[in-house]
Amino acid sequence: MTGKEVVAGLDVGTSSMVAVVTRVADPERAAGVGWCPSLGMRKGIVVDLEGAAQAIKRAVEMAQEAAGYRIGTVSVGFSGHGVNVLTRHADITIGHGRKITTGDVADLIQVFRQVEVPAGRRVLQVVPVEFMIDGMPRMDNPIGRTGSRLSLEARVVTVDSQVIDQLVTAVEAAGLRVAEVVLNPLVLAQEVLSTVERELGAVLVDLGGGTTAVTFFRGGTLVDMTVIPVGGEHITSDLAIGVRTSLDAAEKVKREIGLLPQEAVWVELPTMGGQASRRASLVTIRQIVESRVLEILDLIKQSIDRLARGRALPGGVVLAGGGSCLKGLPDLASRVLQLPVRVATTEPDWQVARFLARRAAAGIARRENHRLAVAAGEFRLGPRGVRQIFAHIRRSYPHGSGTDG
Repeated sequence: MTGKEVVAGLDVGTSSMVAVVTRVADPERAAGVGWCPSLGMRKGIVVDLEGAAQAIKRAVEMAQEAAGYRIGTVSVGFSGHGVNVLTRHADITIGHGRKITTGDVADLIQVFRQVEVPAGRRVLQVVPVEFMIDGMPRMDNPIGRTGSRLSLEARVVTVDSQVIDQLVTAVEAAGLRVAEVVLNPLVLAQEVLSTVERELGAVLVDLGGGTTAVTFFRGGTLVDMTVIPVGGEHITSDLAIGVRTSLDAAEKVKREIGLLPQEAVWVELPTMGGQASRRASLVTIRQIVESRVLEILDLIKQSIDRLARGRALPGGVVLAGGGSCLKGLPDLASRVLQLPVRVATTEPDWQVARFLARRAAAGIARRENHRLAVAAGEFRLGPRGVRQIFAHIRRSYPHGSGTDG
C-alpha cells in the first residue's frame, strides 16, 4: 500500500503518545491504533528528546503492526501549551471585475502567516473569521465571487518557537516526517462541537494528563483559548500521596470511584513500593479526588470568565480528553461553572489521533481547490446552521419570549 493511500495522526500528550493509522479510502475506520506511556514530557512540553522519541516510535510501531503496513509521515497534535490568539485584519487587491480564486484566498491567508509577532514566537495556525468583498461581509465562501478587494478578519494562533521545534525534533528523531502540527483543541472542536454550539457560544475543555485547554467559540469560530498547567495526573498524584499507594493503583481507583458518593467501605491498595498492601477508605479517596477537581474547575471558571468577558454561553461547556471520563464530573462541573455541561465522547484516549488521521485523509482525498474552500469556510454558519439554531431556540424556549405584540 502506498503512502498516498495511508495517513496517520499522532497525539503527543503528557500522559501518553497515541498513533492512529487510517486509509484515505476509509477515513472513518482506524486501521491501526498504537499507544505508549509518555516519556520526556512535562505539562505538554518535550523536556527529554530521547525519551519522547522512544515513546513516539513505540506508539507508531504498534499502530503500524496493527494496520499491517508502515508509515513515514504523521500529522501531529499537541495540547497548545503557551499559545496566544491574536485578532488581525488583512486585505489584498483582486482587480476590477475579476472572480476570486483559491489562489487569492491562499495569498490572503499567507499574509496572516507573515504578521509581526514577538521574538521567540511563530504563527502556527490561521483561523478565518469573516471575509469581506469590497467592504461587504460574506457569510459564505468568497471563492467564485466577483470583486476588486478581498478582506479577512482572522484569529492568528501563535506559539513558542522552542516548544514547536522540540516537538518536531522528537518526532523526526523517531524516524518520522511531520506533515503538520496543529492544536488539539481546534481539531477536537471541528469534530465534537455542533454548529449550534459554535455559533451561539460554547467552551471546549480538553482535560489532559498534564494540562487543561480551555477554548471559547462564538459566531461560528474560535475566539480565544488558554492552557492551564494542571490536569488528570495531578489528581492521581494527590491520591497516591494521600493514601500512600502507587501511581498505577491510584489511577485505577480514581477511574473506578471518581466523584460518585461512597459508603464507609475500606479497600486494599498496594503500598508505594508495592511490597505490601494497606487499607484506604473509599470516602477518603473520593474526598481527595474531589478536592483537586474543585481546584481545577475553579481555574477553568476563571479562564472562562476571562475569555468570554461576560458574554452568554448558550452552548455551555463540552468536556473532552481523558479526564472527561471521571465519574460524576459533569454534574459537579455544571454546579461549579453554572453552565450546562456535556461529555464529548466515550473514547477520549485516542479520539484526537483518530481525528488527526481523518483530517489528513480528507486533505488528500479532496482536490486542492476544494480543500482550500473548506479551510477558508471553516466554522461558518450556512443555511443548515441557521435552521439548527432556530430549532435549538424552539427546544430551549418552547413557550416563546413572553413579550406582547
